[in-house]
Amino acid sequence: MRDILAVPFGWLLGQFYGFVDIFFNAGSYFVAIALFALVFKVILLPSSIKQQKSSARQARLQPKLRRIQERYKNDKNAQQKIQQEQQALYQREGFNPMNQGCLPLLIQFPIIIGLYGAVYKPLTYIIKLPKETIAICKEALTAIGVKVNDYQAEIQIVEHIGKIEEHLIKKGTDIGDIAEQIHNFGDTQLTFFGINLAETPKFGLNLLILIPILSFLTSMLTSLITQMRSKRNNPAGSNMAMTGCMTFGMPLFSAWMTTMFPAAVGIYWIINNIYSFIQTLLVGHFFSPEKVIARTMVEETIQRRSKENNTKIIAERKKNEEK
Repeated sequence: MRDILAVPFGWLLGQFYGFVDIFFNAGSYFVAIALFALVFKVILLPSSIKQQKSSARQARLQPKLRRIQERYKNDKNAQQKIQQEQQALYQREGFNPMNQGCLPLLIQFPIIIGLYGAVYKPLTYIIKLPKETIAICKEALTAIGVKVNDYQAEIQIVEHIGKIEEHLIKKGTDIGDIAEQIHNFGDTQLTFFGINLAETPKFGLNLLILIPILSFLTSMLTSLITQMRSKRNNPAGSNMAMTGCMTFGMPLFSAWMTTMFPAAVGIYWIINNIYSFIQTLLVGHFFSPEKVIARTMVEETIQRRSKENNTKIIAERKKNEEK
């Protein structure tokens, strides 16, 4: 699956890298990842707006839900009747409570897996070397005594390009320009503030530990703002399981995920969290519960009046036909 997803995501990452190279006259792997995250955040924006509207509609239904609970508070079969009434209310209002929860988190899975595959193949997707050249370098890895990991072979080539070049020169193969490209990429692009973006973060005293820490903090910031707004708009629902998933599950999952993949994927996750924070503020402002409820009430009023007018027109037509 990761190989399949790596092809389109790797191609897209390579396009962003090339665009940055042309626009700024210097390629930037970090900026390419940032653009990659931005594009997918924009693609998923309608889903976030829909979820915000759903939260507003749920807040609007709270008074009706409380009345249902009050109605059956002394009934022996209260729980069953309350559930039936709530389901009936949701159906009348066209509201689906299952639309809220951890879905945005799950959507990230294929993106992460695809990016994971692309990060391990920088020679294919970023430098865009021919397969034949990569194969020659891979054979040279074995010849110089490196135990080749097929999936990480391109990263291994970047790490050992000096020895590979020496070996190939002795065999009469000159890859001077290609070796320089790989050298430059490894020295300037695959390293970010001293962090090797191809390495996988592990808990310990090293710079890589910053990746899961920053991932957790940036995700927690968004979750806390979301929780505060949820409590303000829906006090009764603030303790629901799905709220707990969004508040604490996402930051913990975010930190854990960055320890499973190369640091470049963790950088993507951190940038995505920052975009999520900005998006939460903007969506919360333009689609606040007050505004959504006001628009919904206006739309319902228009629909009701239109229905009343149509009913009157039909009634008048029947009267005229009877005459």
